[in-house]
Amino acid sequence: MVDYDRRKLIASNHTFTHILNFALREVLGDHVDQKGSIVLPENLRFDFSHGKPVKPEELKKIESIVNEQIKDEMDVFAKEVYPDPVRVVAIGRKVEDLLSDPQSEEWLSISAELCGGTHISNTREAKAFALLSEEGIAKGIRRVTTVTLDYALKAAELASSLGQEANEASKTEGSLLEQKVRSLNGRVESLPIPTAKKAELKVKLSVLQAFHLS
Repeated sequence: MVDYDRRKLIASNHTFTHILNFALREVLGDHVDQKGSIVLPENLRFDFSHGKPVKPEELKKIESIVNEQIKDEMDVFAKEVYPDPVRVVAIGRKVEDLLSDPQSEEWLSISAELCGGTHISNTREAKAFALLSEEGIAKGIRRVTTVTLDYALKAAELASSLGQEANEASKTEGSLLEQKVRSLNGRVESLPIPTAKKAELKVKLSVLQAFHLS
């Protein structure tokens, strides 16, 4: 028996394997090559070639590119191509359009890959995208963990709530401020929020600590 709810979750993350790969190459360069991925109902783990840690501003840009593709409500197309039967998945343009003019530079702005898996039919179905972590796992190999759907919406809500708390904390002084900053630092570190936002909040809290607790 097919678990359609689970399949829907996996389909969203599977489609965003392709979009994430595209966004990584857009921001970091053409040297980025997928080295592995694990698509689960609750998240997507993606390994890729890159020789150094990805900067917070780069992560923010990657996340922004992916979310723009959700806002643009792009259709996801798939077609088997012959003579060697391979399935091409293209996001935002029909596969036939790509095949009619394979050398067109227009296709540089879309994601198109060979894939036999299950996908959503339009990017809007993913609701939102959040990049939760980035780390090195081997020499020249980085790993990001991301979420879509309600997991991503929740991550954004948590980040916004922590940001508001940090703003409120800035209006306090002395031991109360110290207590609030300590509590916020712990939650920023442990809660599943976008990693670029996590970096911003850490800077904000360190500034609060430096200027108000010195």
